[in-house]
Amino acid sequence: MLLLAGCHAATRGVTFVASVPCLPPGVSGDFFGWPVVAFEPIVLHQEEGDDVEARVVRYQRAHEAVTVVWVGADLVVVDPSPDTAEPDWVDGSLVIDDELRLRARAEAPCQWRRHRAPA
Repeated sequence: MLLLAGCHAATRGVTFVASVPCLPPGVSGDFFGWPVVAFEPIVLHQEEGDDVEARVVRYQRAHEAVTVVWVGADLVVVDPSPDTAEPDWVDGSLVIDDELRLRARAEAPCQWRRHRAPA
């Protein structure tokens, strides 16, 4: 009985860390283990004029949600509070401006900054 209780307690608080891309300050990668409740293909533009396929994905568990934008295996945008007016985060190593125009060549990774919606 003691062994079973010990195993049960150990499973709580498990954090997903394998293959998690870098994230903005204060954002935990635990949401990657949450169910995907929305998925939308979009097109972003690259600085050289090419269109690039991207995906907006909403992960949600109970009342907690995180929305991200993926371009291939790159995490471009993270919104840890998608149901509020709080600005999301963009990775400046992949994105040039607040219109989410992509760099042709990535810079040093993990340059997270707050996103300002274009005027």
